Amino acid sequence: MAQVEILQRLSEEPGLRVSELARRHRLATNTVSTLIQQMVVTDLVTRVTDKSDRRAVSLHLTELGQASLTGWLHSNQQRITAALEHLEPEPRRLIREALLALEELADSLEKVDHGLETESET
Repeated sequence: MAQVEILQRLSEEPGLRVSELARRHRLATNTVSTLIQQMVVTDLVTRVTDKSDRRAVSLHLTELGQASLTGWLHSNQQRITAALEHLEPEPRRLIREALLALEELADSLEKVDHGLETESET
């Protein structure tokens, strides 16, 4: 699951460095570094050396990485849709409402984590 989350983040924000990726996922840098190494070996992620600082590398999805992520997201969506179809209408409605609230919470957490929250929002 951690690999999928990293693939999603790199799809949304290509070019992150390992330290930034670790910070955003609240993981130890060495943990993310190990995961990235596994994904480089399996050709899901590529490291690109920064031309201005040869010690720094940015991370990008490969074509295989993007295709794998797309396939996983599609399969997961089908699984969730099938499970929801077995529920009664009221639980489905409650889940939809909860998902909207969770999306707002996730957006708020992103703002707080990136220092984007303004005085009026607090």
